[in-house]
Order: sequence, then structure tokens, then C-alpha cells
Amino acid sequence: MNHRTNSFFLILEVLYGHLKDLIRFFWVRRVRFFTLGIVFGIFLSFFFLGGAYVVWSGEEARVHKSLEKYRSEVSNFYDSFQPKSVKILDRSGKVMGEFYRRNFRPIRTDNLGKHNVIVWAVLSSEDREFFSHSGLNYTAIGRAVVTNLVQFRLSQGGSTISQQLAKLTLNLGKRNLFNKLTELYCTFYIESQYSKEEILAMYLNQIFLGEGNTGVEEAARYYFRKPASELSPEEAALLVGIIPAPSVYNPVRNLGIALSRQKRVLYDMARNPELHPSQKEIPHKFSDSIELNLKKFKTIYKVKENKDEEGNPKYSSEIGKYGADKDFRVNLAPDFNSEIRRFILEKFSNEDLEERGLLVYTTLDLEKQRLAEEALRVGVDSVRADLTKQESDYQSKGKADLAEVTRAILPQLSGSMISLDPETGDVEAMVGGYKISNVFRFNRAEDARRQPGSTIKALVYALAFEKRIVNPSSKIKDEKLDISGYSPKNWYKGYKGEITVRQALAQSVNTVSVKLLHEIGISYFVQKLSAILSIPEEEADVRFQRNLSLALGSGELSPMELSVIYATLMNGGRRVTPRKILKITDLDGNEFYSTVANEAAEQILDPVACAMAINTLQSVLTEEGTMTLKRKEGEPFLYAGKTGTVQSPKLKSSRWKGLKGVRDVWFAGLTPRNVTVVWVGHDEGAPFPGSGSGVSGGIWYRYTQNVKSKLGMGNQLISNFVGDFVKVDVCADDGTIIESTPDYVCKVPLYAQYYYIGDLPPKRAGFAKQEPLNQNTNLKPEPMDEDDSEISTYDSQGSRIQPTAVDSVELEPPLIENRRARYNEETP
Repeated sequence: MNHRTNSFFLILEVLYGHLKDLIRFFWVRRVRFFTLGIVFGIFLSFFFLGGAYVVWSGEEARVHKSLEKYRSEVSNFYDSFQPKSVKILDRSGKVMGEFYRRNFRPIRTDNLGKHNVIVWAVLSSEDREFFSHSGLNYTAIGRAVVTNLVQFRLSQGGSTISQQLAKLTLNLGKRNLFNKLTELYCTFYIESQYSKEEILAMYLNQIFLGEGNTGVEEAARYYFRKPASELSPEEAALLVGIIPAPSVYNPVRNLGIALSRQKRVLYDMARNPELHPSQKEIPHKFSDSIELNLKKFKTIYKVKENKDEEGNPKYSSEIGKYGADKDFRVNLAPDFNSEIRRFILEKFSNEDLEERGLLVYTTLDLEKQRLAEEALRVGVDSVRADLTKQESDYQSKGKADLAEVTRAILPQLSGSMISLDPETGDVEAMVGGYKISNVFRFNRAEDARRQPGSTIKALVYALAFEKRIVNPSSKIKDEKLDISGYSPKNWYKGYKGEITVRQALAQSVNTVSVKLLHEIGISYFVQKLSAILSIPEEEADVRFQRNLSLALGSGELSPMELSVIYATLMNGGRRVTPRKILKITDLDGNEFYSTVANEAAEQILDPVACAMAINTLQSVLTEEGTMTLKRKEGEPFLYAGKTGTVQSPKLKSSRWKGLKGVRDVWFAGLTPRNVTVVWVGHDEGAPFPGSGSGVSGGIWYRYTQNVKSKLGMGNQLISNFVGDFVKVDVCADDGTIIESTPDYVCKVPLYAQYYYIGDLPPKRAGFAKQEPLNQNTNLKPEPMDEDDSEISTYDSQGSRIQPTAVDSVELEPPLIENRRARYNEETP
């Protein structure tokens, strides 16, 4: 075939001709273009260099002040000035926390020799030519450029310790060419003004090493509970490995990556023994012993590697486990105090914290805090005792694999508790974890998001009342549902038929909750939820998938967020913003910060609907509900609440060898001017024996009874409000208005119940002398599995009464068959 007839070759020929013309054009004018290129390059250089110098000129005074402060810290004549402390006071003025910006002396030029190991690690990893260059290491820059070009990514940097100190001191934020050049001016300034020893000591004190730790001394105490001068090569290597990306490489957040970085730094150290300030101190055959020493390190800090459901490695250790305690001299409410300290460090400068003593007046009630800690500890201990018994039973039956899994679950079982005033939003008690020491690393009360189970039903019912879809006396049918393929089941066998709405919530009937959410509208529910939690609807859409399983608690909430939902109901539907700090002053009483109680908050829900919801939640704690509180004759009933139990999903059961149990148990309890939420569970969702009423409900009731006996309790559950309502006496048996006639018989009378005007309960037809026919004759339904858990009953002293009949046992979860509802399987 003639290639000239082929269109492809014709195109190539044309392109080749154009290319020759273009090359000829540039070649003829090469001198002119070369000259223009030089002029343009000089212009750009002056533009960027000049602009950066202008920025540097504006920052120089501030940088000089900061660097001189750093130098005073590292100089041989250490300033004897003792910084003043920050005292945290509870609402009655008792000191419950005290901390300093720093509780130790920084590394100085005269004690660098005591820190030879960390110096060796830093120089080997970050700047091998530190003592020979003048601020810039051109060899390292060239090496980084070549490496990044070869790997087609920014995998290596060439900045020196002096450049890093300049970056830390300037803190210009966004990375761009102007800022890089400004840092270059600062680098030359640092090198011209300070000795290499001063620069190194300042760097070691100012480098950020993750988890809020600034400087190697602070980080050493946080991660390893020892001063930096006592670090082993392995410990020093782990710290230095954090430097390039503290949020990614620190061992608390990403232990696997941190261990990989640690090994890399150790081999860098082995290749550069001359960087050790005193080479005779290097351990014998250091290079050959790295792997053995790493094994010893992992044993000391109990580093363990497990696999998740997908087979990916998952690590755990005791590195940084107890580090937070170093921050405080007094620490009687660790989780709460940690939040206060974080706020103070963000709000006030280092100079303010060191030169001015601060008093932080908080909302916490220290006595309630102690009672909350005690109640949670007792409750979690009871579950751990059940797990210990379960382990022994498996061992005696020869089921060693199940015994081993149970033994692994036991120590990691934890819980959290939050108690606040719904009218002011004041946090009165906060426990972020099971208390085994005076410190906690993870505040589950605020930071852990879990599926809340049936506790979310309170909001579903409140919205149904607000939209006038039903009232507490309305009859509604518990029946098999199939809504677009979604068919929820109840925690008990079968369906109850026609019951009142009050009975449906009392018995946590799943079909009714789903039916009500369907009528309310999922979008409306999510909109109200986002308004209550003060989060954008876009975030709510991500966190709460728009399907009907939301009625059973398939979204994820923290205990604090759940308490805000219930506080909103208690506050008459007005927005509640949790508050921890009342005011901050210095020792002379000068006020620097103050807050206002939850006044004139936005009205999100109708107050009448909220009052109706609280009335209905009271039924959960009566003989007709899932958690019965026995009371003395004639005593006003000032309790309401909701249980919630989330079953361990069958889709993940293989990880736990098929162990039966629940993964989250909740209780949200209401008393006059108080909302308290309790969560108990395992951080990784392991199954354990229990229920919302039997475990979390018991913790709440112990706490509430102790508060009542020691501190007293109000006499009004629902605060006065103005609204379109009437209060009537109702019979819970069938939801009818109680009549003052001898012919009217009522087993469970309810007094002063809220209803909308024009939407009153019905009268009983006929007024027959016999007891009312109640379609829900079996208030305590038969569970799916009698051995799983039970409905709980508590006497007036707070002691749990063991169930004595089959109908006292419940809580096998509903089986959500539709995968669109995710794998959430939930019980009340």
C-alpha cells in the first residue's frame, strides 16, 4: 500500500513540516528569546524575593521576641521564674483541677549532653550536616529533588533543623512560594544570631510531636512516662519518626505507621554513628541488634497486632495510654478537666498562662461527678463479672476458643456518662470512660459516636405528637410491615395488634416507631435532628442515612449529643447548648471570658409535644414499660426515660467466634432539671451480656437515687410553659379519660397528662362494671430468647429485683432484613 495514500502518514508529514518551521523560527531568534528569558527570570526573582522580604520585615520584630524567649529557656542561666498555675473550680468553688503550661524544665544548652540519644536520632533523621551547613543544605535539597522526581511524588524534603525552627517561629500557615522565601530570610537570621547548640535546643523544645505535645521533653513524658534524657534508642526513634507528619505518624493514632517509621529512623541512626555526641555511649553492635531491641520494646509497651474483619493489621499498645496525667497537679474530673485545658491553651497565649494565674469557674458539680463515677464503675464491674463467669463456663465446657475471646473482651469493656441541666445547658457531671486510674485518653462521652438504638424513639414520638399524627391515647396497630421492602421485627415474638401509643413507647414496639417515622417523613426528621444538634444538614445527611431504620437508632450519636436531644424535650423544645465554663478571671478578679446561660434559645419543637413525649416516657419506667421502678404509695412519680440496646450484628459475628450478646446499651433518664445519659459497650463492638434496662438503666438509677438522697431533687418534672394544652387524668390501661364514677375501673391511673386542646383522650364506651378490655393484656411480652436478657425491675431503694416469670424476660433484638437499613439490629 502506498503510504502517501494513508491519512495517518499524511498527518505525520504535515506535523513534521510545522515542527521544522517552529524550530527554525526560534533558532533564528534565539538570542532575543534567551535575553527575554533572563530579563523575565530576573524580574520574577526580584518580585518574589522582594515580596518575601517585605513580609519578613513585618514579622522580624515578633520573631526576634519569640526567639529571645526561646533562648532564655535554653540558656545556661535558666530563669528561676516559676509560672503561675491555672486552677479549675467546680460550681461551688472547689478546686478540682490545676495545671501549668509546663510542669518541667526544657532542654538547655548546658544539659544537651544528657540528651545524646534524642540528639543522635534527630540529626540522623532530620539534618545530618547540621553542624557544617549555614542554614541550607544544598546536598539534601538536591537529593530530595531527584528522589521526588524519580518517585513522581513529594516523598522527601530537604529542610534543615534551622529551616524547621524558622517555620515553627513564623507560623505563616499556608504553604506557598512567598512563605517559603520568608522562612529562608528567617533561617539566615537564626543562623546569624544564635549558636548551633542554641538552635538545636530551641528546636527540641518547640517541635510539635502530636497529641498536643510541644517539644521532646513533653512528648517523652506523654508517650513513655519518662524524661527525654532517659529515652532508649527505640523510644527516641519513635518520637523522631513523628516529626514529618504528627497527625499521621504518632503512635496513638496510627501505631502501625509509627512503628514502621521507628524502624527507619533506627537504621538511619545505625548508618550515622558519628552523629552521636558521645560515640562511646552507643550500644555494642547496635546495628545488628535493632530487630531484637524492637521486640523488647514491643514487649515493654505491650504492642499487639490483631486483624480486623477485612484481615488488615490492627495494633494496640500502652504507648501514650497514661500520658495525660502529666498535665495536672490536681485532677479530680479527668475528662472534664482535659476539655477545659484544651480550651484554655487555645484561648490564651503562652505568655498569659505563664505570667498570669487564671481561675476557671465551671458548671461541674464535684459531688455529682463522684457519684457518677461510682455508679458507672459499679455498673461496668457487674458486666465484667458476668463476662468472667461466662469465660469460666466456656472453659469448663472445653470451649477454649470462646473462653479466649471472652477473656480478650473483658478488660476493654467501658462506659461513659453525661449529666446536664436542660434549662441552662450546664454540664454537671461527665465521665468519659471506666475509671481504672486518674487519667483517660479517650473521652467517649463527647467523642465516641455509636448507634443509640431505641433511645432515639423519644424524638420520633415527639415529632408525631407535634404533627398531630397521634396522641398518647391514640390506638395504633402493631402489625407486620412491608414498606418498600423494609420489614422490621419486634424484640418479642409476633405482634400485639391494636394498642395505645403510650403502650407502644413503653414496650418499645419497633413496628410502631417505623410507622410513625414513615408518616412524619424522613427528611423532616433529619432536618429537626440537625437543628437540635446545631449541625449543618449536609453533615446530618452523611451521618444519618435517609431510611426508616433511623426510627430504631441506626444513625450515630455521642452520649453528649443524645443528652442534647433529651434536654431539648425537657427545655420545652428550645435549643440547648452544652456549657462547661461560667467565667475565667485572674487572681485579682479581672474577668477575661464569660458565658451566658441557655437563655432566649431558638424554639425548635412545640412545647406541648415535648410535654406529651415526657409524659409518655414516664410509662417506660412503670409496670407497663421495659424498666419498672417500684415506688411508695402516694409518692409523686418524677422519673422518665428510655432504654436502648443495640445487638451485636450477625454480619460481624465471625470475628467474635459467634458469641451472643449486645454491643451497646443505653439509658437516657429524666428527673427534675436533669438529663443523664449512660452508655456501656466495647470500643470495637464486641458482644457482651446485658440490656439497656439491666445495665445502663441500673447505673442511671443508682446515680439518681444517690443524688436524690445526698443533694435533693426538685418536685416538678415538666417546667411551666405557655401553650395550646390541657391537663387531664388518663387511664393507661386503654388511654381513656378517668371518670369519677364507681363503674369506672382503672389499674394504672395517670394524673395531669398533657394533651392539645381539641385532641383529648376518648371516654370509655359503656362504662361497664367489669375491668376494661385491654387488647394488650400481656404487657410483658414473651421474648424471642428467654436466656438472652430480661426486663428489669427496681425497688424504691434502687435494688434490682430478679425476674420471676417467663413474661419478665425480653430483649432479643429485631431482625432488620433489608440491607438498605444497614446491619443495625436493635432492641429497647
